[in-house]
Amino acid sequence: MPGLSLLLQTEIAKLCPKEKAFCITKAFQGQCYGSSVKAETLKRTCPCACDVVHYDRIQSCCKTVGRREMEFCLPLCRYNTTLDELNSGLGYKCVSQLTTWAYCAADVGDNTVCCKKKGIATECLSFCKGDVPTCDLQSLFTYQPCLRYIETITHCHMKNLLSVPRWNPNWAARCDWDESD
Repeated sequence: MPGLSLLLQTEIAKLCPKEKAFCITKAFQGQCYGSSVKAETLKRTCPCACDVVHYDRIQSCCKTVGRREMEFCLPLCRYNTTLDELNSGLGYKCVSQLTTWAYCAADVGDNTVCCKKKGIATECLSFCKGDVPTCDLQSLFTYQPCLRYIETITHCHMKNLLSVPRWNPNWAARCDWDESD
């Protein structure tokens, strides 16, 4: 798949020098993804290696499908982006990339069932599907109340990730005023 990460086991090991060798191997094999008992145990036992592969997954997507002139927004493209960061100056400058971030975080998954169980407001469920049509500052203000749920929403996304990425490298954010698909 074009845009798929080329993160090597040696790179994970360099980034996580205190992790045991099995952590690096299991993370590299994609075993940190999802909500199985095995994956959850691995995330607790090997937090650094699992964080690295999750970060690499979403960054690879954002770098591939995000707008090149908006690369300065990549620091917000993470599974642990905070509400404060989204409400910061960078968050406002990167409003057009919220659509890309939501798409990449969901990895083409519709996680509305998880979000509903966790009490996410109906008007915010588009975040749970990775389908957030926002390309301007006015749209951000429409979604502003949803941002307070961002940690819960990303938890649902992470819980439902598969070991192999599903995002389409040819995907492009669609703005409300854009009639093309």
